[in-house]
Amino acid sequence: MNETKVEKKQEIGKTNFTKEVEEFIPSPHVSTDRYEIEATSGDLSLLSKYHYKFKEEYQATHVIRPGNTEELSKLMQKCYQYSMPVTLRAAGTSCYSASTPTKGGVIIDLRRMNNVHKIDKENMIVKCDAGIAWQKLIEELLDYGLAPKCYPTSYRASCVSGFVATSGKVGIGVLKNGIMKDVLRSVVFVKPDGSTETISRDSQGDLSLDDIIGSFGIFGAVAEVELEVTTLKTSMEMIGYSFNTFKMAIEFFRTLKNSDTNKPLFLSLSDKHFEKYAHWTYPSRAYFVYAVYSDNPNATSQSVSFAKESASKLDGLSVEEWYLKEKWRDIADTELNVGRWCENLVFQEYWVSDDRVEDFYDFYQEKTSRQRYRHAFYLMSGAKGGNRVKLFGLSDIKNSREFFGIKAVFNDITINNYENKDILYTLGVVNTFYFLRFNPEKAAYLLNLKNKLDPKDLVNSYRLVKAKMRTWRVGLLFWIAKRLYRTA
Repeated sequence: MNETKVEKKQEIGKTNFTKEVEEFIPSPHVSTDRYEIEATSGDLSLLSKYHYKFKEEYQATHVIRPGNTEELSKLMQKCYQYSMPVTLRAAGTSCYSASTPTKGGVIIDLRRMNNVHKIDKENMIVKCDAGIAWQKLIEELLDYGLAPKCYPTSYRASCVSGFVATSGKVGIGVLKNGIMKDVLRSVVFVKPDGSTETISRDSQGDLSLDDIIGSFGIFGAVAEVELEVTTLKTSMEMIGYSFNTFKMAIEFFRTLKNSDTNKPLFLSLSDKHFEKYAHWTYPSRAYFVYAVYSDNPNATSQSVSFAKESASKLDGLSVEEWYLKEKWRDIADTELNVGRWCENLVFQEYWVSDDRVEDFYDFYQEKTSRQRYRHAFYLMSGAKGGNRVKLFGLSDIKNSREFFGIKAVFNDITINNYENKDILYTLGVVNTFYFLRFNPEKAAYLLNLKNKLDPKDLVNSYRLVKAKMRTWRVGLLFWIAKRLYRTA
């Protein structure tokens, strides 16, 4: 069959697929517009702009927005029937092309699935669609005097399904109430062939909740979730202290984190560069620790007093109240704000164990001292045992030497982190080659499960089990980049 006949056959198949989908999903929510497809193919990292935009075979043909579980199930079934690759996404607030197509096909946008189905105040449970924004869920729970136990700092835009897909180990509430794994009771799950299954903590099927959490959607789509919630507290207060040395800052951070009677709802540590780039004004010291306490007034007051006493022993200087109010008000945007200062923000996210934070920071300092790019450091507490560290590099898009030089530095830090038994926090498409190299046993387990559930490899391909990039090619690129950057 010649090329023209193949293209004609593909176009007929695309048209038939579109018509059949529009029989159960309203046509305004079935789009083949190339501009909408491009706008829906990226995430916050913008990496798809550099890696995928100009590779036509990666471009999706449709963006489709199902409105409920039944429509999602039928859509997945139709994609399976036509062997159409599927990319699942919601708000796209993740990174590293976590929601970027890699084989063309259909982008399934879950944001129309945004309803709360049941709020059970007696049993402290909420059932809702997985595409609901955390902001909307928070507002609906507020009417019942309830709140999520944990949620991401990007809650204003991000959706529940994204926090499930990317592990939900760090955010607001995790230190006090537990991570997503602790609060997720069950999900309604749509498999690649369109079949639907309810998976709970005691399910005995092919998939467990542990398999789904942090899986980046490679096994199918989370359609609905059942979450444990907590009562809305009557008192909330943020504290902040600045320190002259990282040693003092991390000791204070660790003191607050390990307190059993004064658990923060939120806890972070940042350097002066992050404060400068994330806010219009900033204090003058080198390191800053912020904590939010939320409880009854007496417990909150005790926690604030504990923090004040602990900071005084380490020469901590209290951050002014007006700045704290700005900090908490902008918490959902604080990491995005760093991008205001450059044309090309480069970053990497790490999961670093509590006992290795100092070693990680020393290695980071050693690497950045050799390269003169603008950088920033931000650490957010997970549950006891680990933390998310986000490193930023601020680059000029016209300076390709600097761009790849920064990425080469991050590559060295990433390898060192894995060699010390820690991992990357966010994977997506771009970071999967690290996962395959350093977690071969886990990758093999996921691949076997993927082959069983998705033998056609249609759903969220090239994540966790198969990489687009070869390790040796990336290594060679960064080796060259470091040498070019040093001579610039």
